[in-house]
Amino acid sequence: MEMSEAMRPEGLPRRTLLRYGAAAAGAAGLAGPARAFAGGRPGRRVAVLGAGVGGLTVAHELAERGFEVTVHERRSVAGGKARSLYVPHSSTGGRRDLPGEHGHRGVFGFYHNLPDTLRRIPLPGGGSVFGNLTAVSWIELARSGGRPAIPVPVRSGRLPLANADLLVASVAGLLAESLRLPPGEAAFFAKQAVMLFTSCTERRFGQWEHVGWWDYIEAARMSQDYQRLFGGGVQLLQALRPPTASARTSGQGLESIVYDLVGRGSDGPADRIFNAPTSEAWIDPWVAHLRGLGVRFAFGQHVEHLELHGGRIAAAHVRTAQGGSERIDADWFVAAVPSERATRLWNGALRAADPRLAAMDGLQQIWCNGVQFFLRRPAPVIAGHIVHVDSPWKLVSISQSKLWRAPFARTWGDGRAQESLSVDVSDWETPGILYGRPARQCTRAEIAREVWAQMQQHLGRTGPHGLDDGLLHSWYVDESITDAPGGGTRNDDLYLINTTGSWDLRPDAATAVPNLFLAADYVRTYSNIDFTSMETANEAGRRAAAAVLVAAGATEAPAVRTFKGYEAPEFAAAKAEDRTRWQRGLPHVLDSRRRAPGRGATPTSPQLTT
Repeated sequence: MEMSEAMRPEGLPRRTLLRYGAAAAGAAGLAGPARAFAGGRPGRRVAVLGAGVGGLTVAHELAERGFEVTVHERRSVAGGKARSLYVPHSSTGGRRDLPGEHGHRGVFGFYHNLPDTLRRIPLPGGGSVFGNLTAVSWIELARSGGRPAIPVPVRSGRLPLANADLLVASVAGLLAESLRLPPGEAAFFAKQAVMLFTSCTERRFGQWEHVGWWDYIEAARMSQDYQRLFGGGVQLLQALRPPTASARTSGQGLESIVYDLVGRGSDGPADRIFNAPTSEAWIDPWVAHLRGLGVRFAFGQHVEHLELHGGRIAAAHVRTAQGGSERIDADWFVAAVPSERATRLWNGALRAADPRLAAMDGLQQIWCNGVQFFLRRPAPVIAGHIVHVDSPWKLVSISQSKLWRAPFARTWGDGRAQESLSVDVSDWETPGILYGRPARQCTRAEIAREVWAQMQQHLGRTGPHGLDDGLLHSWYVDESITDAPGGGTRNDDLYLINTTGSWDLRPDAATAVPNLFLAADYVRTYSNIDFTSMETANEAGRRAAAAVLVAAGATEAPAVRTFKGYEAPEFAAAKAEDRTRWQRGLPHVLDSRRRAPGRGATPTSPQLTT
């Protein structure tokens, strides 16, 4: 599908000349020389605190523009939640340790910022990291109790977008046929979805941001299948948790998926994963490229304090892996740590300087971590994502190694494991089927056994698609999950969720402190989507880099591009009509409950299309 001009990446230099003593380095996907900013005057030292996707992105953008960047990371490796996890001491015979992932690592077609970065990371021997993506052709909605699974092909189809009524009818028929929902429920959900698609920006942020998705789709009065499929069971996009998310956030994700599936505005196939463990396919080449651009990395440094002096950040103070402390001096500081760690850095002085930082205390995080099962022979499952709809722990699995390029047994482990089955656990609060306890109250071993049992409940223990116990070679729970004294587990890597009204709690990339910027998935993003993902972390990093350029007066540097999400032109008239209704205090024309707009919060609509 040809991308619109609004989505095309602007031409950047193919070769970036790094001045001020840095070596010249080739940057894949760039076109012509970038000039160092502001005639070479000082003020170019940048300290990036955190080496996740947001931190690496801001380092990438600024290094290409001649800044001196140092990335400080508490771990010994880069990548944050996107990094691969390796089972210690699990390899023999010259192979690599068994690989796992924090999540199923989908790169969806409605991502645009992240794919642009992937295209600009060169690989040894030619090509770019973008070439390491491989399409996923199927998603399966697996059911328990012997109910047949629902296979969903992930390929572009056609839905008529000419008018809202026709789209409602088409979506309703598709849902009733493919998901086997009662026709009345399918029709109601389709109408609610189209109402979001045709809502103006002001209504989305002024009304739907403050209405919960569960209430919006009226899940309480619907069937159990409806509730599980639309109100909490399908967790392919982990950040969209229907019981707590707003109608705006969930609708945003649904709209992006629909446009993907009808081939509108997508940057490639609707669902892709890397063709190797993520660190090997993406993070390691990225770090190598950044080093070539002059970026320095300081691992084992845990930032503990930001020193504010004269209204600016004077220094950052970190604890080293050896237990000592160090002072970090820089002209510009970019906090690229997760939200729960960032709020610990906001001392009284910073909160007074920028009250938006204090508002972040209201953001919520959950547990969302993975389990890897290594199998003695290939699992009899599809080469795609499997949503275990009825699982109490809201599991999504994928046999990633079916889509990996290298032969598994010859590349990783001890030669006896032939496949890796990666599983995300999204619900850590609901009791399981084996021990009757939530995941967070189980030990690591109990978590692995419980997840395996819940998958068997959906796929069977025997038969053509079953998970026989004899398949299991070993398992590995995300290393962030550790057994706690006295029982249960602790989690070192929390996951931000977008709860109802949380937009008002989120800051922009530029803060009121003139040399402090933010680059993480809690930052407000405007181009495409704004729920927690690798895409939003990447966009946040781009916005932080752009803000640094402005603050530094780097007027000669190429602009940092962000990508505008797709909008169906067929809905322009409906959105314009809805904007008029919003301004008059009237509900959306499809709102059967005739709800008043409920304008309790002032929408920030002027910035939403930048």
